[in-house]
Amino acid sequence: MRSLILQTIAPVVLHLTIIFSLFLLLYGHNQPGGGFIAGLMTAVGIVLQWVAFDAKEGWIRYNWPWTRIFAGGLVLSSCVGLFGLLSGYFLKSSIFEFTLPFIGTVEVLTAFFFDLGVYAVVVAVLMSILTNFCDRRAIKREGS
Repeated sequence: MRSLILQTIAPVVLHLTIIFSLFLLLYGHNQPGGGFIAGLMTAVGIVLQWVAFDAKEGWIRYNWPWTRIFAGGLVLSSCVGLFGLLSGYFLKSSIFEFTLPFIGTVEVLTAFFFDLGVYAVVVAVLMSILTNFCDRRAIKREGS
């Protein structure tokens, strides 16, 4: 589908969707939401990009290493869970504080790193599924 209006709006919507998904990711580790819904929002933005352009022409191409992103997210989430299990705080969030120049004291929770891993897993799984659909559709078109 080649629509000039959709191609004009899609990059703006992609940026807004990614900003909103980052907000959900950063805000969600203390509230409902977090990595899962942020990953879904990012995937929606990427799919809109693929619909507006082609899966091979958009800003985010379909041939990214989605399996590596999936593996990295899974390892990150597993390591956070293993760290909690070994330190005696399994399924509880630990808080780390450090000071940054010009910003001040920053608190980082281990739940954020877990959500970051879930975010990567969700985006990678959805994009892998949709990439396979794009490949099958291209093969079907070439075969007919």
